[in-house]
Amino acid sequence: ASMKKALEIAAFTGMPTVRVGRGDAGGLTATNPDDLTIEGSNLTATKARLLLKASLLKFGSLPPADDPSHPTPAETRAVLAKLARYQEVFDAH
Repeated sequence: ASMKKALEIAAFTGMPTVRVGRGDAGGLTATNPDDLTIEGSNLTATKARLLLKASLLKFGSLPPADDPSHPTPAETRAVLAKLARYQEVFDAH
């Protein structure tokens, strides 16, 4: 629970994060459109990191919230919309 909260705060400060199965090619990370992380499917951590770097160059960082610990509903929607663009890239690889 504390890790999930830390990743949510990171998203609301503008920093996208990717979750992967730590190199387990057989283990998939399921996609959840309401999650504030990018799901890396079956990518290794190294491949996910490289794809995240490329996506950051293409899309830029996430929109930061005024108070990352207590984002407004509008701020949450904005972050989720931007994460959806990132997720499309990860789903294609």
